Amino acid sequence: MITPEQLKDKVCKSFFKLVTAQLKGEDLFPWVVPSNKAITGSNYSDWKNDLLPLYQQSKAVKQKGYSVDWKEKKINGSKQNIPSRIYFESFADVLYFTHKERDFQSITSSYQLLTDHFPKLTGWANDNPQLLLEYHGKWGDLLKVCIYFASHTPPHTLYLRELPIEVHSKFIEQHTIILKKLLDMILPPLDINGGETNFETRYGIRQVQVYTQIRILDEKLKSTLGYDECRLTLEDAAWLDWVPEKVFIIENQVCFLTFPKVENAVAIFGEGFKSRTSRHIPWLAKTKLFCWFDLDSAGFEMVNMIRQHYPDANSFLMDRSTFDAFENYSVENKARPKQLPLLDSREALLYQYLSQNHLRLEQERIQQSYVIARLAEYTVKNS
Repeated sequence: MITPEQLKDKVCKSFFKLVTAQLKGEDLFPWVVPSNKAITGSNYSDWKNDLLPLYQQSKAVKQKGYSVDWKEKKINGSKQNIPSRIYFESFADVLYFTHKERDFQSITSSYQLLTDHFPKLTGWANDNPQLLLEYHGKWGDLLKVCIYFASHTPPHTLYLRELPIEVHSKFIEQHTIILKKLLDMILPPLDINGGETNFETRYGIRQVQVYTQIRILDEKLKSTLGYDECRLTLEDAAWLDWVPEKVFIIENQVCFLTFPKVENAVAIFGEGFKSRTSRHIPWLAKTKLFCWFDLDSAGFEMVNMIRQHYPDANSFLMDRSTFDAFENYSVENKARPKQLPLLDSREALLYQYLSQNHLRLEQERIQQSYVIARLAEYTVKNS
């Protein structure tokens, strides 16, 4: 036999479903709650423990809450009233029983505010009462942001915190998840960079320039760049009028600075996951691209990421023979494995091995003489 406490837990799990029906104007009542109505025990004392609490907390006694239809049944030779149906006659009864009157008021006030300003969000608001409640008290500021973007066409020439919106300076940064949901529905498609996940990039907001550090590995290329090494914005790097034969993206700065000279080649400082910015440099697509990252989960994730934009990119010194040669320098590294469909079979096996054994070999642990020897093999093989 279900207890009133168990019944409350069951109804609370359906609360947002019932709220959605209310917002849509759907009438679900009387709403029957599927539940275990079998009584336990073999005598009146046992039955009383089941039935009395259910009756005492019901609408018949409290005037509000759940209702119970009773039927007479003969049990062990005795006639006993047992519940045949437990249900709520109205949504008001649900609110009373679950003590969620205030939550529903918060949802409806948020709903009204949101749909009054942007009627096109009505469908979304109907289906997301939990978010209406979660952000109750913040919808005024969220709408200020939405109204600004809806009335100003990108690109925006100001940084995020400079936008003339009357919210505190970190508000947008702290609420990008919900703002993305709203702006993607409010703004016209041409105002959204759909392939971008970064908030500023997605909505055309001015960003701090990202720099790419380039090092010449062949003196013959110096005349094009003008320097042995330089840092350029992505925009300027994209405009370079050259196509080196080989490009090495290197994660560690020391390895980048000490990378050996290679004919008709340059090195780019990857600096961890910032290497994702390489997709903005179009001439990379015309080169033989090599990726040298740490032998760990994150390193192979970066290789997989770069191949999304440059499918023919090679990995360099990210093989089992390299790991075995310097395994004594490996350290513990716990990371959750991910699906990396763009790794080749040998890379995938090593990635699985490193992930399962929680291992990491930093690229700076690999001896320079080994780098030089293997580099000769790679450049000859891929020339």
